[in-house]
Amino acid sequence: MYIKDQIFKDEDTLLEMLFDFSLGTSSSLIQQMIADIDNDLLGNDAYIKYRDSLQDEDDRTELYTEERDLRLAEKLMQQFGSFAISNSKLYGIKKDGKELLYEIDLY
Repeated sequence: MYIKDQIFKDEDTLLEMLFDFSLGTSSSLIQQMIADIDNDLLGNDAYIKYRDSLQDEDDRTELYTEERDLRLAEKLMQQFGSFAISNSKLYGIKKDGKELLYEIDLY
C-alpha cells in the first residue's frame, strides 16, 4: 500500500486505490454501489457457475474482490471526472465539488 496525496483520472490508478482504501471506511455512496454490485453478481449465472467451479475459498474471495473492484471502478469512472487523495481520504471530483468515497487511518 502506497497512498500519497495526488489527483488522477485513470481507471488503473483508481483500481489500485480501491484495493488500498478497501481496508478503510467506505462512504454511504460506496456502500450502496457495492450492495448493487453484490445483487448483480447474485443474478449473474456465468459468474456463479465460475465461482462455484473454484475449489479453494481464497480463489473465490479473490474472484469476488476483483470483480467487485472492476465494477466499482467502472461506476465511479462514469460518475466522476477525476479522483483525489488528500489526508488519507479518497474523493471523487465533479464539476460541482468533491465527494468523500473512502478514508483510512494510516497511523
